[in-house]
Amino acid sequence: MRRIVGALAATLLLLGAGEAGAYMCEGLFAAAEERIKEAEGVITKDTDVRIRQKLAEAKGLLESAKIGHRQAPERHTGAIGKFSHGDAVRQARWAESLAIEVIFLATGATR
Repeated sequence: MRRIVGALAATLLLLGAGEAGAYMCEGLFAAAEERIKEAEGVITKDTDVRIRQKLAEAKGLLESAKIGHRQAPERHTGAIGKFSHGDAVRQARWAESLAIEVIFLATGATR
C-alpha cells in the first residue's frame, strides 16, 4: 500500500511540475528585466550609440512581450493563446539575449 501511495504521489508531483513549466512567462520577464538593469548599469555617457540602441531594443521587446501576454484572449490555451504565449516567451528571451550582448560589448564580460 505504501508503494502505491508513494508512486501516486511521485506521479502527481511530476505532472504538476510539467504544467508549471508551461507557465514560465513571468519568470522569463523577471530574468530579462534583471539583465536589462544590469546592462543599464554598465552604460556610460561614452558608450557607443549602437550599444545604446541594442539596449533600447531589448527594453522595447520586453515591453512588447508583456503587453502581448496581458492582452492574449486565452491564457496559454487555445490556438491564439498558445501563439501569444509562445510569442511572449520568444520576445522575453530575445530581450535578455540583447541585454547580455550589451553587457559584453560594453565591458567584455561574458555571461
